[in-house]
Amino acid sequence: MYLVFDVGGTFVKYALMDAEGEIIKKDKLPTPVKPGQGTADFVELIAGIYEDYKKEYDIEGIAMDLPGQIDVERGIVYGGGGLKYLDGAALGDLLHARLGDVRIAMENDGKCAALAEIWKGNASDCQDACVLAFGTGVGGGVIKDRKIHRGNHLVAGELSYSLDKMTRADICKIQNSESIEGVRETIEIMPFIASAQIATYGVTLQAANLKKLPFEEVDGVKIYQWAEQGDTEIQELLEDWYFNIAKLCCNIYVFYDPDIILIGGGISAQPLFTEGIQRYVEQLKKISNIFKGMRVSACKFLNDSNLLGALYHYKQMFGDV
Repeated sequence: MYLVFDVGGTFVKYALMDAEGEIIKKDKLPTPVKPGQGTADFVELIAGIYEDYKKEYDIEGIAMDLPGQIDVERGIVYGGGGLKYLDGAALGDLLHARLGDVRIAMENDGKCAALAEIWKGNASDCQDACVLAFGTGVGGGVIKDRKIHRGNHLVAGELSYSLDKMTRADICKIQNSESIEGVRETIEIMPFIASAQIATYGVTLQAANLKKLPFEEVDGVKIYQWAEQGDTEIQELLEDWYFNIAKLCCNIYVFYDPDIILIGGGISAQPLFTEGIQRYVEQLKKISNIFKGMRVSACKFLNDSNLLGALYHYKQMFGDV
């Protein structure tokens, strides 16, 4: 049996899984994010769950997906997403020091979603794929020869930071800051990065502004309800969303030429989302015959994709595939 963790900014989900990825049991606990909590609290949370399960089950190893860029060989987390205290943490060493001799494999959450599709999802018959997961940002992963392609600096597939509508004037906004993150206190979301245009967060923010509502009162369900009720501004917002993602798919295709591009994230549970993207992809394919081989489809897995992909990463890492 394997103990698999899906670490998010609100909850740490965990599951006991067998070698084929079947979930025997699963649960979740709040992620340590209270003031004063940090890496030590996170390690203790993982250790407590592991020790409880170890009393009843023979745990062969631990698989884990995390936010941020993950050095999978050294077990180091960079960035940490919403868990800033993990930035720079040698989490693998810390867990081994606390848990003893147990095999541990860690990978980025979006990349685990991609691995789930390669293992048992809609890319299971493919060698090369690109998976896009839409949420607060645009996560996912680039798959080469059925393995994650991370790049030289662990950023391959970090599509939230592709520059979409940046102008020279926008550079003035960040010229005195080291990064986009450095100015987010004054600019809620940068309009020229992809996450502002095509992430669910960015589109929800735009919808809230159109409806003059607080961001917290708007979600994907309401956006599609408004569109169904005939709200033309929301309908146009959705059409722009689909079109921008379709353009991104075309750009990915000509740069990488994967067997398939898959669309995921929570919003992909809404069929109109993927259908809208596919509609514009088909229109854009008419630009040139070079696009004739492009396949864009929906991911098979949603809620448990990260758990499944984390386990598959473990199996690849330790030669259990």
